[in-house]
Amino acid sequence: DPFKKIFIFKGVKYKWGGKSFRGIDCSGLIQVFLNFNNKYCPRDAKDQFKYFKKNIKLKNIVKNDIIFWKGHVALALSKKNLIHAYGPKKKTVIMNIDKTIRKIKETANLNVIGIKRV
Repeated sequence: DPFKKIFIFKGVKYKWGGKSFRGIDCSGLIQVFLNFNNKYCPRDAKDQFKYFKKNIKLKNIVKNDIIFWKGHVALALSKKNLIHAYGPKKKTVIMNIDKTIRKIKETANLNVIGIKRV
């Protein structure tokens, strides 16, 4: 499980372009864990979205599936929860998947553009 230790980033401050405990952004969070496990992963969310090919429906989401919005990405921890470096909260947080999808739609007017399986 390449994301087994992703919880160590919980609470780390959000920093656009960041890839460390001093600050991390959403796509950096995904990239760091895949690279650490000797798996290639592009740096930016838009490139990650194109790179991962296997499309998943929301109702079939499982742990380690990656949820994409335009310019944002999150990792499913289970059918119910996700983790992401979330700008509005200014840190890496665990949130309910359905509530996060609604919140991003309400605040940024963005819909999920896809869910991918690594």
